[in-house]
Amino acid sequence: MSVDELIHLHRPAAPGRPTLLLLHGRGGGEGDLIPLADALDPRVGVLAPRGPDPQQPAGFAWFLHRAIGVPVEESFDARLAQIGDWLAAAEERYGTGPVVAVGFSNGGMMAGALLAARPDLVSAAALLSSAYPLPGHITALGGLAGRRVHIAAGDADPFHPMETLEAGVRSYTAAGAEVERHVAPGAGHGITASQVEYLRAWLASG
Repeated sequence: MSVDELIHLHRPAAPGRPTLLLLHGRGGGEGDLIPLADALDPRVGVLAPRGPDPQQPAGFAWFLHRAIGVPVEESFDARLAQIGDWLAAAEERYGTGPVVAVGFSNGGMMAGALLAARPDLVSAAALLSSAYPLPGHITALGGLAGRRVHIAAGDADPFHPMETLEAGVRSYTAAGAEVERHVAPGAGHGITASQVEYLRAWLASG
């Protein structure tokens, strides 16, 4: 696969800084999480692809779903393979080395799946409003064992309720991941200042 098969943004990391694979939410685009990367550290590298599935009325997603957090497995598996191949091509072109996948909502589920399936390409994952449990055949791949996973969400998120977050924590922990969680009181489906601070500290501790 050629890296040009997915529209994407790239900037190299400064010496000693990681590259973040930024995976936007459903209905979004490749530039959505650039402000987050800049808020975390403007010296981090950025690899920000556009999701391959067009949405109505606008934007893109990483896979088709039956309900929020419940993917169409055929779509999920096909897109996971596609994004993994694309990431390998991007690493070859840009020399990023293993990346930290940072995903929001729909993109966070793909970030976690990439860590499970391609630990050779992804070193850790941050799931923002997206701790949806992965399909069992994905966690069974074994890539989550011993890997760092940061889970953050608001406790007033209608699309990602607390019971979903807790189910995700249990699922990732059972798969062997080293899970850190942060809950922002009163926050909805978005990224808060406190989540940025906790994510910055988590990145620095890796």
